[in-house]
Amino acid sequence: MPSANQMPNIIRLLCILLASQVSAVAQTPWPARPIQLVVPFAAGSAPDVIGRLLAENFSTSLKTPVIVENVPGAGGTIGVDRVVRAAADGYTLVLSGDAAIVLGTAYGLKPPYDALRDLAPVSQVVVTPNILVVNKDLPVKSLEELVALARSQPGKFSYASVGNGTSSHRGGEMLNALAGLDMVHVPYTGSPLPDVMAGRVQLFFANAAALPLIREGKLKALAVSSLQRLPAAPDLPTVAESGYPGFAAVAWFGLLAPKGVSPAIIARLEEETRAALAQPAVKQRLVEMGAVAQGSSASSFSKLIEAQSMKPSDSAR
Repeated sequence: MPSANQMPNIIRLLCILLASQVSAVAQTPWPARPIQLVVPFAAGSAPDVIGRLLAENFSTSLKTPVIVENVPGAGGTIGVDRVVRAAADGYTLVLSGDAAIVLGTAYGLKPPYDALRDLAPVSQVVVTPNILVVNKDLPVKSLEELVALARSQPGKFSYASVGNGTSSHRGGEMLNALAGLDMVHVPYTGSPLPDVMAGRVQLFFANAAALPLIREGKLKALAVSSLQRLPAAPDLPTVAESGYPGFAAVAWFGLLAPKGVSPAIIARLEEETRAALAQPAVKQRLVEMGAVAQGSSASSFSKLIEAQSMKPSDSAR
Protein backbone atom coordinates (compact mmCIF):
# COMPACT_ATOMS: atom_id res chain seq x y z
CA MET A 1 0.00 0.00 0.00
CA PRO A 2 1.46 3.40 -0.98
CA SER A 3 2.52 5.71 1.79
CA ALA A 4 0.92 9.09 2.44
CA ASN A 5 3.95 10.75 0.83
CA GLN A 6 3.51 8.72 -2.35
CA MET A 7 -0.20 9.50 -2.79
CA PRO A 8 0.17 12.96 -4.42
CA ASN A 9 2.54 11.49 -7.03
CA ILE A 10 0.13 8.64 -7.79
CA ILE A 11 -2.80 11.06 -8.14
CA ARG A 12 -0.77 13.23 -10.52
CA LEU A 13 0.14 10.16 -12.58
CA LEU A 14 -3.51 9.08 -12.79
CA CYS A 15 -4.51 12.57 -13.88
CA ILE A 16 -1.84 12.54 -16.61
CA LEU A 17 -3.00 9.13 -17.85
CA LEU A 18 -6.65 10.24 -17.86
CA ALA A 19 -5.82 13.45 -19.71
CA SER A 20 -3.87 11.53 -22.33
CA GLN A 21 -6.79 9.17 -22.87
CA VAL A 22 -9.23 12.09 -23.25
CA SER A 23 -6.85 13.76 -25.67
CA ALA A 24 -6.55 10.56 -27.71
CA VAL A 25 -10.34 10.30 -27.95
CA ALA A 26 -10.62 13.96 -28.91
CA GLN A 27 -8.05 13.46 -31.67
CA THR A 28 -9.80 10.42 -33.16
CA PRO A 29 -10.35 11.31 -36.81
CA TRP A 30 -13.91 11.75 -38.03
CA PRO A 31 -15.48 9.73 -39.47
CA ALA A 32 -14.12 6.55 -37.93
CA ARG A 33 -17.31 4.47 -38.28
CA PRO A 34 -20.55 4.41 -40.32
CA ILE A 35 -22.80 7.46 -40.34
CA GLN A 36 -26.59 7.22 -40.06
CA LEU A 37 -28.67 9.59 -42.20
CA VAL A 38 -32.27 9.68 -41.02
CA VAL A 39 -34.84 10.54 -43.70
CA PRO A 40 -38.20 11.23 -41.99
CA PHE A 41 -40.22 10.13 -45.03
CA ALA A 42 -41.09 6.85 -46.71
CA ALA A 43 -38.74 4.98 -49.02
CA GLY A 44 -39.18 6.06 -52.63
CA SER A 45 -40.32 9.57 -51.75
CA ALA A 46 -38.49 12.62 -53.12
CA PRO A 47 -36.60 13.32 -49.86
CA ASP A 48 -35.62 9.65 -49.73
CA VAL A 49 -34.16 9.88 -53.24
CA ILE A 50 -32.30 13.08 -52.31
CA GLY A 51 -31.02 11.50 -49.09
CA ARG A 52 -29.70 8.47 -50.95
CA LEU A 53 -27.96 10.68 -53.51
CA LEU A 54 -26.19 12.47 -50.65
CA ALA A 55 -25.42 9.22 -48.82
CA GLU A 56 -23.86 7.64 -51.90
CA ASN A 57 -21.59 10.62 -52.49
CA PHE A 58 -20.73 11.03 -48.81
CA SER A 59 -19.81 7.34 -48.56
CA THR A 60 -17.33 7.77 -51.39
CA SER A 61 -15.78 11.06 -50.34
CA LEU A 62 -15.71 10.34 -46.58
CA LYS A 63 -14.58 6.74 -47.16
CA THR A 64 -17.09 5.36 -44.68
CA PRO A 65 -20.60 3.93 -45.12
CA VAL A 66 -23.45 6.41 -44.84
CA ILE A 67 -26.63 4.44 -44.12
CA VAL A 68 -30.07 5.89 -44.86
CA GLU A 69 -32.82 5.04 -42.39
CA ASN A 70 -36.41 5.95 -43.22
CA VAL A 71 -38.35 7.08 -40.14
CA PRO A 72 -41.65 8.50 -41.48
CA GLY A 73 -44.54 9.89 -39.50
CA ALA A 74 -46.01 13.07 -38.00
CA GLY A 75 -44.82 15.36 -40.79
CA GLY A 76 -41.21 14.29 -40.24
CA THR A 77 -41.06 15.13 -36.53
CA ILE A 78 -40.58 11.49 -35.42
CA GLY A 79 -37.38 11.17 -37.42
CA VAL A 80 -36.10 14.59 -36.42
CA ASP A 81 -36.75 13.84 -32.75
CA ARG A 82 -34.65 10.68 -33.03
CA VAL A 83 -31.73 12.77 -34.25
CA VAL A 84 -32.26 15.43 -31.57
CA ARG A 85 -31.85 12.67 -28.96
CA ALA A 86 -28.74 11.16 -30.60
CA ALA A 87 -25.16 11.76 -29.47
CA ALA A 88 -23.66 14.99 -30.79
CA ASP A 89 -20.71 13.21 -32.39
CA GLY A 90 -21.42 13.66 -36.10
CA TYR A 91 -22.56 10.07 -36.66
CA THR A 92 -26.31 10.78 -36.76
CA LEU A 93 -27.76 13.29 -39.23
CA VAL A 94 -31.19 14.11 -40.60
CA LEU A 95 -32.42 15.31 -43.98
CA SER A 96 -35.54 17.15 -42.85
CA GLY A 97 -38.22 19.06 -44.66
CA ASP A 98 -39.31 22.50 -43.52
CA ALA A 99 -42.52 21.21 -41.90
CA ALA A 100 -40.68 19.50 -39.03
CA ILE A 101 -38.33 22.44 -38.52
CA VAL A 102 -40.21 25.72 -38.96
CA LEU A 103 -43.79 25.35 -40.20
CA GLY A 104 -45.40 22.39 -38.51
CA THR A 105 -46.74 24.16 -35.44
CA ALA A 106 -48.88 26.40 -37.66
CA TYR A 107 -50.49 23.28 -39.15
CA GLY A 108 -51.13 21.12 -36.12
CA LEU A 109 -47.73 19.57 -35.44
CA LYS A 110 -46.43 19.57 -31.88
CA PRO A 111 -42.78 18.51 -32.06
CA PRO A 112 -41.16 17.49 -28.76
CA TYR A 113 -38.10 19.60 -29.56
CA ASP A 114 -37.15 23.17 -30.38
CA ALA A 115 -35.33 23.29 -33.72
CA LEU A 116 -33.44 26.46 -32.87
CA ARG A 117 -32.31 25.06 -29.53
CA ASP A 118 -31.80 21.37 -30.30
CA LEU A 119 -30.41 21.17 -33.84
CA ALA A 120 -27.27 22.29 -35.65
CA PRO A 121 -28.03 23.29 -39.27
CA VAL A 122 -25.53 22.11 -41.87
CA SER A 123 -26.93 23.11 -45.26
CA GLN A 124 -30.18 23.78 -47.04
CA VAL A 125 -29.93 21.09 -49.73
CA VAL A 126 -32.83 21.64 -52.16
CA VAL A 127 -36.08 23.47 -52.74
CA THR A 128 -38.83 21.37 -54.31
CA PRO A 129 -42.10 22.45 -55.95
CA ASN A 130 -45.13 20.18 -56.23
CA ILE A 131 -47.47 19.12 -59.04
CA LEU A 132 -51.21 19.10 -58.45
CA VAL A 133 -52.29 15.64 -59.62
CA VAL A 134 -55.74 14.05 -59.77
CA ASN A 135 -57.18 10.65 -60.58
CA LYS A 136 -56.92 10.03 -64.33
CA ASP A 137 -60.68 9.41 -64.61
CA LEU A 138 -61.72 12.61 -62.87
CA PRO A 139 -63.62 14.60 -65.54
CA VAL A 140 -61.43 17.71 -65.43
CA LYS A 141 -58.66 19.01 -67.69
CA SER A 142 -57.61 22.14 -65.81
CA LEU A 143 -57.46 23.62 -62.34
CA GLU A 144 -60.43 25.83 -63.22
CA GLU A 145 -62.52 22.75 -64.03
CA LEU A 146 -61.33 21.00 -60.86
CA VAL A 147 -62.39 23.95 -58.69
CA ALA A 148 -65.78 24.11 -60.39
CA LEU A 149 -66.35 20.39 -59.84
CA ALA A 150 -65.26 20.55 -56.19
CA ARG A 151 -67.53 23.54 -55.56
CA SER A 152 -70.46 21.61 -56.95
CA GLN A 153 -69.84 18.81 -54.45
CA PRO A 154 -68.96 20.52 -51.12
CA GLY A 155 -67.45 18.22 -48.53
CA LYS A 156 -67.13 15.31 -50.97
CA PHE A 157 -63.67 16.08 -52.32
CA SER A 158 -60.54 15.15 -50.38
CA TYR A 159 -56.90 15.98 -50.86
CA ALA A 160 -53.96 13.92 -49.69
CA SER A 161 -50.75 15.03 -48.03
CA VAL A 162 -47.63 13.40 -46.65
CA GLY A 163 -48.30 14.86 -43.21
CA ASN A 164 -49.39 17.97 -41.34
CA GLY A 165 -47.39 21.06 -42.17
CA THR A 166 -45.80 19.61 -45.31
CA SER A 167 -46.00 21.53 -48.59
CA SER A 168 -48.66 19.08 -49.85
CA HIS A 169 -50.81 19.98 -46.82
CA ARG A 170 -50.15 23.70 -47.18
CA GLY A 171 -51.00 23.55 -50.88
CA GLY A 172 -54.34 21.90 -50.21
CA GLU A 173 -55.26 24.37 -47.46
CA MET A 174 -54.24 27.34 -49.58
CA LEU A 175 -56.40 26.07 -52.45
CA ASN A 176 -59.29 25.56 -50.04
CA ALA A 177 -58.95 29.14 -48.80
CA LEU A 178 -58.30 30.91 -52.11
CA ALA A 179 -60.88 29.00 -54.14
CA GLY A 180 -63.49 28.83 -51.38
CA LEU A 181 -63.52 25.03 -51.31
CA ASP A 182 -64.39 22.56 -48.57
CA MET A 183 -62.01 19.71 -49.32
CA VAL A 184 -61.14 17.23 -46.56
CA HIS A 185 -57.50 16.76 -45.62
CA VAL A 186 -56.27 13.14 -45.59
CA PRO A 187 -52.68 12.88 -44.21
CA TYR A 188 -50.55 9.85 -45.08
CA THR A 189 -47.41 8.37 -43.54
CA GLY A 190 -46.32 6.85 -46.85
CA SER A 191 -47.08 7.89 -50.43
CA PRO A 192 -50.71 8.80 -51.22
CA LEU A 193 -50.18 8.19 -54.96
CA PRO A 194 -51.65 4.65 -54.99
CA ASP A 195 -54.87 5.97 -53.42
CA VAL A 196 -55.03 8.89 -55.86
CA MET A 197 -54.65 6.47 -58.77
CA ALA A 198 -57.33 4.24 -57.26
CA GLY A 199 -59.71 7.17 -56.79
CA ARG A 200 -59.93 6.84 -53.01
CA VAL A 201 -58.73 10.44 -52.68
CA GLN A 202 -59.24 13.00 -55.43
CA LEU A 203 -56.10 15.11 -55.52
CA PHE A 204 -52.60 15.55 -54.14
CA PHE A 205 -49.84 18.15 -54.40
CA ALA A 206 -47.19 15.57 -55.28
CA ASN A 207 -43.47 16.09 -55.65
CA ALA A 208 -42.02 15.80 -59.14
CA ALA A 209 -41.23 12.13 -58.55
CA ALA A 210 -44.81 11.67 -59.82
CA LEU A 211 -43.76 12.76 -63.32
CA PRO A 212 -43.22 9.17 -64.62
CA LEU A 213 -46.77 8.25 -63.53
CA ILE A 214 -48.09 11.36 -65.26
CA ARG A 215 -46.24 10.52 -68.47
CA GLU A 216 -47.58 6.97 -68.35
CA GLY A 217 -51.14 8.31 -68.09
CA LYS A 218 -51.73 6.88 -64.60
CA LEU A 219 -52.24 10.35 -63.13
CA LYS A 220 -53.50 13.63 -64.54
CA ALA A 221 -51.44 16.76 -63.84
CA LEU A 222 -53.18 20.14 -63.64
CA ALA A 223 -50.72 22.71 -62.26
CA VAL A 224 -47.41 23.38 -60.48
CA SER A 225 -47.29 24.82 -56.96
CA SER A 226 -44.26 27.06 -57.49
CA LEU A 227 -44.27 30.54 -59.01
CA GLN A 228 -42.19 29.28 -61.91
CA ARG A 229 -42.95 26.42 -64.28
CA LEU A 230 -40.99 23.20 -63.95
CA PRO A 231 -38.18 22.74 -66.48
CA ALA A 232 -39.07 19.03 -66.47
CA ALA A 233 -42.69 19.87 -67.45
CA PRO A 234 -42.61 23.26 -69.20
CA ASP A 235 -46.13 22.96 -70.65
CA LEU A 236 -47.73 22.60 -67.22
CA PRO A 237 -49.06 25.94 -65.91
CA THR A 238 -48.54 27.14 -62.38
CA VAL A 239 -51.42 27.51 -59.94
CA ALA A 240 -50.66 31.24 -59.98
CA GLU A 241 -51.13 31.32 -63.75
CA SER A 242 -54.35 29.35 -63.39
CA GLY A 243 -56.27 32.04 -61.57
CA TYR A 244 -54.60 32.31 -58.14
CA PRO A 245 -51.83 34.95 -58.37
CA GLY A 246 -49.07 34.59 -55.78
CA PHE A 247 -49.92 30.96 -54.97
CA ALA A 248 -46.74 29.19 -53.87
CA ALA A 249 -46.48 26.05 -51.77
CA VAL A 250 -42.99 24.62 -52.07
CA ALA A 251 -40.80 22.72 -49.65
CA TRP A 252 -37.16 22.83 -48.73
CA PHE A 253 -35.05 19.98 -47.40
CA GLY A 254 -31.94 20.51 -45.35
CA LEU A 255 -29.21 18.59 -43.58
CA LEU A 256 -29.03 18.97 -39.80
CA ALA A 257 -27.21 17.42 -36.86
CA PRO A 258 -27.82 17.33 -33.11
CA LYS A 259 -26.86 20.53 -31.32
CA GLY A 260 -23.31 20.32 -30.00
CA VAL A 261 -21.65 18.62 -32.95
CA SER A 262 -18.14 19.97 -33.47
CA PRO A 263 -17.97 23.07 -35.74
CA ALA A 264 -15.20 21.31 -37.67
CA ILE A 265 -17.53 18.40 -38.47
CA ILE A 266 -20.35 20.78 -39.44
CA ALA A 267 -17.96 22.62 -41.77
CA ARG A 268 -16.83 19.33 -43.33
CA LEU A 269 -20.42 18.20 -43.89
CA GLU A 270 -21.30 21.57 -45.40
CA GLU A 271 -18.37 21.19 -47.81
CA GLU A 272 -19.34 17.60 -48.65
CA THR A 273 -22.94 18.66 -49.35
CA ARG A 274 -21.85 21.31 -51.84
CA ALA A 275 -19.49 18.84 -53.51
CA ALA A 276 -22.25 16.21 -53.80
CA LEU A 277 -24.70 18.70 -55.33
CA ALA A 278 -22.06 19.67 -57.91
CA GLN A 279 -21.75 16.10 -59.20
CA PRO A 280 -23.19 15.87 -62.77
CA ALA A 281 -25.22 12.73 -62.01
CA VAL A 282 -26.74 14.36 -58.90
CA LYS A 283 -27.50 17.58 -60.77
CA GLN A 284 -29.24 15.66 -63.55
CA ARG A 285 -31.32 13.59 -61.13
CA LEU A 286 -32.44 16.70 -59.25
CA VAL A 287 -33.47 18.39 -62.51
CA GLU A 288 -35.53 15.33 -63.40
CA MET A 289 -37.25 15.59 -60.02
CA GLY A 290 -37.89 19.30 -60.36
CA ALA A 291 -35.72 20.00 -57.32
CA VAL A 292 -33.56 23.13 -57.21
CA ALA A 293 -30.15 22.56 -55.60
CA GLN A 294 -29.11 25.03 -52.87
CA GLY A 295 -26.00 23.90 -50.98
CA SER A 296 -26.11 26.85 -48.60
CA SER A 297 -23.66 27.52 -45.82
CA ALA A 298 -24.45 26.45 -42.28
CA SER A 299 -24.68 30.07 -41.17
CA SER A 300 -27.11 31.11 -43.90
CA PHE A 301 -29.22 27.99 -43.27
CA SER A 302 -29.33 28.91 -39.58
CA LYS A 303 -30.51 32.41 -40.45
CA LEU A 304 -33.21 31.00 -42.74
CA ILE A 305 -34.52 28.71 -39.99
CA GLU A 306 -34.46 31.54 -37.48
CA ALA A 307 -36.32 33.89 -39.83
CA GLN A 308 -38.97 31.34 -40.77
CA SER A 309 -39.40 30.25 -37.18
CA MET A 310 -40.09 33.85 -36.19
CA LYS A 311 -42.77 34.15 -38.86
CA PRO A 312 -44.01 30.72 -40.00
CA SER A 313 -45.93 31.86 -43.07
CA ASP A 314 -46.46 30.46 -46.52
CA SER A 315 -46.12 33.95 -47.88
CA ALA A 316 -42.35 33.56 -47.72
CA ARG A 317 -42.35 30.28 -49.65
